[in-house]
Amino acid sequence: MATAKLRTPTLAFAALSICLNLAIIGCAGRTLSFYNTEQRNNAWLLPIWPNHFDTRELHALVGTATAIVVLNLVLVAALFVRALPANIIVLAASLLSTICSLVAVIFPTLLNQHAPTRDTLQTWTCRWSNTSIDRGRGPSGFNALCHETRFAFYSTIPVFLIQIFVLGMAVYTVAVGNNTQPTRIMSDTEKSVSQHELGQIRAQSFETKSESPRSQQEAQMDAKKGVQFA
Repeated sequence: MATAKLRTPTLAFAALSICLNLAIIGCAGRTLSFYNTEQRNNAWLLPIWPNHFDTRELHALVGTATAIVVLNLVLVAALFVRALPANIIVLAASLLSTICSLVAVIFPTLLNQHAPTRDTLQTWTCRWSNTSIDRGRGPSGFNALCHETRFAFYSTIPVFLIQIFVLGMAVYTVAVGNNTQPTRIMSDTEKSVSQHELGQIRAQSFETKSESPRSQQEAQMDAKKGVQFA
């Protein structure tokens, strides 16, 4: 990157984003696996998973989190491999990661607002997590599923903020990198111009010094001639 001071913060935020998104993948993936298993093997003969159940929330969380992890890994690789154009790759990866994190925040929020008409795993399990169904007379684990889905969903908010920071640092780095080269060119030009002007001033000063004795002698001779004519 053009600004070396932003290298360490960028790596730190990228690593933190990777860790959070791996946690999102783990929680959302586990709850989705639990749902698929219980839906096929309903040992309680109860409609514990309604027909209008919506799992797009989980697929969106897993998909966006996976994309953000891959993009952040590409970003980290660009910072260590000197042959790659680090500024462009970091800017592109951070921009795409920010878009994915924004989708991960907005899309599940819209789906959760459709409950109870169309429940998601979060709204359904959290609604029944404290009832008797979860106390021995039905499927166990609703309380854990509620906490896991909430963690996976609410973790998208700090991920989005982290990606905003990374994108801001990438934009700043690209802007500084684009302004650095013209500044150096102008400085070199100004140096050459200043040296040329300094040379002219020095030449003029040398000529002045060389001509000043002559002018003084001519003035003295003119004064003597004036005195003689007088």
